[in-house]
Amino acid sequence: MTKSLQVAFRGILLGSLTLLAADTYAQLKVGDHPTKINKASVLELESDKQGLLLPRLTSFTGIDGLTPPDGMIVYLESTDVTQRGLYIRRNGAWEKMANDKDATANWKLTGNDAVAGNFIGTNAGSVPLVLKGQGVEGLIIDNGYAFLKKLDVITAGVDVLLVDPTSGKVSSRKISETAFTSAINSLNGQTGAAQTLTTAGGTDYFFTSTGNATSGDHKLTIEKQDGNRPLGLLTQADWLRLDKAAKALVIGTFNPTSTGSGLSISTDAMNIPYLSLHAADETNPGALTATAQNIGGNKTFKGSITVENGGTISSGLTVNGTSNLKDDAVIGKSLQVGTTTELKGKVTLGSVATGTNANTDVLMLGTAGEVIKRTLPTAAFRTFTNGTDGPDVHYAEDAAANTLTLHVPSASLAADRGLVTNIGQTFKGAKKFNDDLAVRTKVIVGDTTVAANSTLQVAGSLSLNIVTQNANYTMTDNDNTILMNCASGDLTVTLLSAVNRKGRVITVKKIGGTLAKSLKIVTSSSENIEDGTDYFIYNDWTFVTLQSDGANWFIIRH
Repeated sequence: MTKSLQVAFRGILLGSLTLLAADTYAQLKVGDHPTKINKASVLELESDKQGLLLPRLTSFTGIDGLTPPDGMIVYLESTDVTQRGLYIRRNGAWEKMANDKDATANWKLTGNDAVAGNFIGTNAGSVPLVLKGQGVEGLIIDNGYAFLKKLDVITAGVDVLLVDPTSGKVSSRKISETAFTSAINSLNGQTGAAQTLTTAGGTDYFFTSTGNATSGDHKLTIEKQDGNRPLGLLTQADWLRLDKAAKALVIGTFNPTSTGSGLSISTDAMNIPYLSLHAADETNPGALTATAQNIGGNKTFKGSITVENGGTISSGLTVNGTSNLKDDAVIGKSLQVGTTTELKGKVTLGSVATGTNANTDVLMLGTAGEVIKRTLPTAAFRTFTNGTDGPDVHYAEDAAANTLTLHVPSASLAADRGLVTNIGQTFKGAKKFNDDLAVRTKVIVGDTTVAANSTLQVAGSLSLNIVTQNANYTMTDNDNTILMNCASGDLTVTLLSAVNRKGRVITVKKIGGTLAKSLKIVTSSSENIEDGTDYFIYNDWTFVTLQSDGANWFIIRH
C-alpha cells in the first residue's frame, strides 16, 4: 500500500470513528444501508454476510463481580461442552437459552415417553406441588397429602368424600343437610338438653333459652320498676323527677341587660332555677363588663389607677396618688397631678402658647424620662435643605438665609462618592456585592468600548470554578466543574435541587479508580436526571454535563 493510500485510509477510518462517536448518543445503524434505520430501534445491524459477535466468557466470575443487570446476554465458552451457549441474565442469575436439544430433557405439552423413575412434582424441600386451572389453585400435593382447594357449593343435600382407610380410595356420597349437621355436631361434642340461665332476682330479670342448646338462641327479660320490686328499670319521667330533686341553684350566663337589682333568678325548661348577673349602667347597679359601659355615681379609688388601651375622661381628672395613663388617654378638661403620674403613649396638648421673644422655650426629655424646659436662641433653628454639589458629601451653612444644606452628588468618575441614579452612570473603583446582583438587560465584561450583543458578553477570558474531591460530595452553588477521584472506592455526588435553579449547568467527571469503582450522581428532593433519579459513570475520564430546567436535571453532554 502506498503512503498516499495509507494516509487516505487513515483519514477515512478517523472520519468513520468520529461519525460513529457522534451518532452514539442517538440512533445507530451499523452495516448495510446506513441511512435507513428502523424508527423503533436504538441500535440496528444489517448485513447478509456478517453477524453480531457477543462477548465470549470462560466463566461468570469476573462479570458477576460487576453486578450485571437483568437482560444482559453473553456467550459462555465453557470447557464443559454441555454448558456452552448463550446465557441471559434474569432475576439476578444467568440462565441458558434453551434449544431443541436442551428441550428433550423437559416435559412436553404433548406428553413424554414413559421412563421408569420419571415423575412430575417437586423434590425434597418445603415447597409443595400446586396444580392450577385458569390461574386458580385446584390441587395441592404436600408431603404426600393431596388437598382440594375448591369444591362446588351444593344447594340440595351435601356431597361428602369418603376415604377407605384400607385402600385409600376416595369416593363421593350425597347425604341430607340434617344428617350432615348432626354428624358435625356429634364430632364437635355439641349435644345435650336446652339450657336456662336465671339470676338471684327471680322474676325481676332473667335469661331463658328458646329452641335447643345448639341453636344458641336466648332471651333476656327485664321488668319495669313499679315500686314493689327490689330491682327494675326506671322510666324517663321518673329519672327526670329524681334528677330535678337532686339539683341545687345553678349560676346562669351573664345578662348584658341592666335591671333594678342587678340580679335575677329564672327557671329553665326543666324548671331548674338559675341565678343571672346583669350589667350596670347609669341608673342601675350590676357588674362591670369587658365592653364599653356607662356607669353612674361618683367613684373613689383608694389605690392606684391604670388606664390602658385609651380612655376618655369628659371632666377634669385629679390625681393625688400614683397613676399610669397608658396608650391614648383623652382628658376633656384640666389635669391636676398631685404626686407622680406616668404618661405612656401619645399625649396631645390642646393648646400651646406662641413665643414672641427672640429666644424660644422648648420642652425636652430629660435623661430620667422627665420633661424639662430649655431656652434656645433663634439661630438654633435652621431650615434644612438638600443639594447635589460635589465632589463629596458635605454640609453647607448659609447664616444669612438661615439654612443648612446637605449636598450629596451623583456617583461618577469625578466624584469621590455619591448616589446611584436611574440614568446612565460610570463608576470608578472596584465594587464588591455581598449579595445577589440582578441585571435587567445586558452585561458586558472586559472591553467596554463595544456594545453588548448578548444578555451576558465576556470580552476577554473566562474562569469557571473547578473542584477535585476524593470522597462523597454534595454540590454547592459555587460549583461549575466537579472532578471525582474514585481510587478509594465507589463515590456519590449529590446534586442541588433543580428548583429555583433554572438554567444552572454542572459538569461532573470521574478522574480516578478502576472500572469496578463507580461514580454515582444522585438528585435531591425526588427530582430526576432525564427519566431517572441517578446517573452512573464507570470509566475514568468520563464526564456528564447537566442543566436544570427549574424542576429536574437534563443531560446536555456526556
